[in-house]
Amino acid sequence: MPEPLAVKVSIEAVRLFKSGYHCSEAVLLAFEKYTDNEYSDAMKRGMSAFVEGIGGSGCICGALAGGTFVLSTMGGRLSPDESTEKLQDIVKQLHDEFRHEFRSACCRVITKNSSKVFGLGKYKNCTKTVDFVAMRIVDIAIENDWIQEKTPAVK
Repeated sequence: MPEPLAVKVSIEAVRLFKSGYHCSEAVLLAFEKYTDNEYSDAMKRGMSAFVEGIGGSGCICGALAGGTFVLSTMGGRLSPDESTEKLQDIVKQLHDEFRHEFRSACCRVITKNSSKVFGLGKYKNCTKTVDFVAMRIVDIAIENDWIQEKTPAVK
C-alpha cells in the first residue's frame, strides 16, 4: 500500500529541514514537490524570512508560519469582495492544534522548552514542528478539496 500523501510531504519536509532549509522553507518546498501546487521563486524566497521566529525574533514558529502561508495560497482571496472567514477558521484551527501539541506557537518558547518537553536541545525539536505542520496542512487541504490524495509525479 502506498504511503499517504501527508506522510510523503512530512518525510520530505523533515529531510529538507535536516539538509539546511529553514522550517518554513522546508514545509513549502515539500508541499510543492508532492502536490500540483507550484510556487514562484519570489514566494520561495519569501519563506526565508520566517527563520527562528521571523528573522530570529523568536515570535511565531516558522513551520507554522509556512504552513499558514501554504493554506492561504489555496484558500485566500484575490479581491476585497471575497470572504476570508473560511480561511481564518482553518488557519486558526491549525494554530490552535499546534499550540496544543507544542504548548506555544512562539519559536523562542518552543525551543526554550524543548529540553523539558522533548528531552532535546535548542532547535533539535524543529523536526517535530515541521513534521506536524506538513502533515496537518496536507490533511486540511484534502479536507477542503484544495488538493487530492492521489500523488502526482514527483517534481
